[in-house]
Amino acid sequence: MMPGAEKNAYSMQPVLRSRRFGFFVTLCCFLACGFASPLEAGPLPVNSSPTSQVETLLAQDRPSSQSGQDGFTPRPRGHYSAGLAALAKHDLPTAVQELRLAVEYAPKSPAVHNSLGLAFEESRQIDAAVVEYRKAIALKPDFAEAYLNMGRALEQRNDLDGAISFYQGALRLRPDWAEAHDALGVVLGHRGNLLGAQSEFRAALKAKPELASAHFHLGAADWFLRDYAGARAELNQAVRLDPGHAETLYYLGLVEQQQGHPDQAIADWEAALKAEPHSAHSPSSAKIHNALGLALQHQGYLADAAAEFRQAVEAQPANADAHNNLGLVLLAQGDGDGAIQEFQSAVKIDPKSTSAHNNLGLALLEKARWEDAIAEYQNLIQLAPDDAEAYYNLGVALKQKQDFDGAIGALKKAVELDPTLPEAHYTRGVILWQEGKLDEAAAAFRAAIKIKPDYQQAHYILGSVLRQKGELPAALAELKTALQLDPQDAGAHQALGMVLKQQGDNERAGQEFKTAETLNQERMNVQAATLATNTGAQQVRQGDLEGGIRQFRAALKLAPNFAPAHYQLGLALRQKGDLAESSAEFAKAEQLDSHLKPPRAKP
Repeated sequence: MMPGAEKNAYSMQPVLRSRRFGFFVTLCCFLACGFASPLEAGPLPVNSSPTSQVETLLAQDRPSSQSGQDGFTPRPRGHYSAGLAALAKHDLPTAVQELRLAVEYAPKSPAVHNSLGLAFEESRQIDAAVVEYRKAIALKPDFAEAYLNMGRALEQRNDLDGAISFYQGALRLRPDWAEAHDALGVVLGHRGNLLGAQSEFRAALKAKPELASAHFHLGAADWFLRDYAGARAELNQAVRLDPGHAETLYYLGLVEQQQGHPDQAIADWEAALKAEPHSAHSPSSAKIHNALGLALQHQGYLADAAAEFRQAVEAQPANADAHNNLGLVLLAQGDGDGAIQEFQSAVKIDPKSTSAHNNLGLALLEKARWEDAIAEYQNLIQLAPDDAEAYYNLGVALKQKQDFDGAIGALKKAVELDPTLPEAHYTRGVILWQEGKLDEAAAAFRAAIKIKPDYQQAHYILGSVLRQKGELPAALAELKTALQLDPQDAGAHQALGMVLKQQGDNERAGQEFKTAETLNQERMNVQAATLATNTGAQQVRQGDLEGGIRQFRAALKLAPNFAPAHYQLGLALRQKGDLAESSAEFAKAEQLDSHLKPPRAKP
């Protein structure tokens, strides 16, 4: 062992850096990407739907006994009425069949072509719908509804320029048409013209103040423009007018979360999921489950967060973010193996996800799988060659493998890329110390402390280096600082005892050695408890509930104050149905670690 018997692996353990996709990470790309929410809100819907028009057409339909009225004879009128009735019932094959027959008998009727277009659009035959809408407009150039329908169909074909042109055509014919202003605003939002979108939504509301969709869209536009007060007001109006609209509640939750009201955000997202229970497990619901999971995680409700991320994954198995977020929660709960599985899924889904690669490497390091961790960080560096933290974590993995030369190279690169990264200076100092290069090691630790004055480990190891150099007063000062920052650091107590002994203060030295011995035993017990807890979590995941409970209890015999074991035992007991003991374990876990809150009661 290198100089300094006080050295111990636990107190020198480098701080690894985990990542998640930031809550607002996609906001900056909105203007380039269109109306996409920071949590994958997706495009804003067009509100003048085919279904609403069918209801209007049915109300207007009056069979005529006079041949030739509006291009109709009694026979095609019957097909037309039957087609509209089938469309209203969403019997799309019948609707298409009847309306095609109506077109055969009345090929010059713009209304029939328009209605057949609606049937095709509802059947997802967009190209066919476009053909019929064009015919309707050619037969009746002032047919405003056909212009609106054509705009919507082109929007679905992602022909945004064409959609804008036809929505504007509808508005030339009917300048105060609220639904057309609303639809045009949505497409302008997709194009990144948020100010233009805002103007159209406001025009829609001027024409029709109670149009819920326009309030929703204006609120979403305000959100993206960071007018959070305006967004909240509009979205609340939309909820008042349409309480069951999940997308409105979703955006309202985003606003509340951003404004520092996490409890209200959670309530909004839970309401969004309840508003459309049939779609709670659909791909579109994954973004809500994911947002809710993040909020619950930030509040410390890890079990509830994990449940939401699992539902997000169930609703959308290819959602890399949800797998990544679930992995982070499992890691925090002490389930390293489960975390690795989720990070691996995220990497498989999105091989270019720097966050997932980094977190997978972190989990592998925590499981002492050095080679696998090194491979992950090398993959990450290929994706992000200028990522200082990736080089830092690679350096940590190489150090753990005892590849000091490789570790020094990676850490030097990390410092080159980001000189303000204190952990890189610290870890480099540890390696230089282990190699006996005391002056260089001291300089590295001082660099870390300059960046981060409360860097406890750096003060501790610098004190050890100075002791070896014979600079006892300076060593004593560093070690006292280290113990002020963390009185439970066994290595710092051991190092302080050695300094005191060299200074001839044997009594105080003996006290420090005794404290260090006690803390070291506790540390070894925690390490064993961590292994038992991880094993128990794996057994529970595999269906062996009793085996998992035995492992958690064994962990607590080794380390009675090990919060993750209390928490995992609480989860297992709750699953078993022993709610009283489960609650007691959750209470102990939260008392020991305020981040480990008990699962919430179902709202």
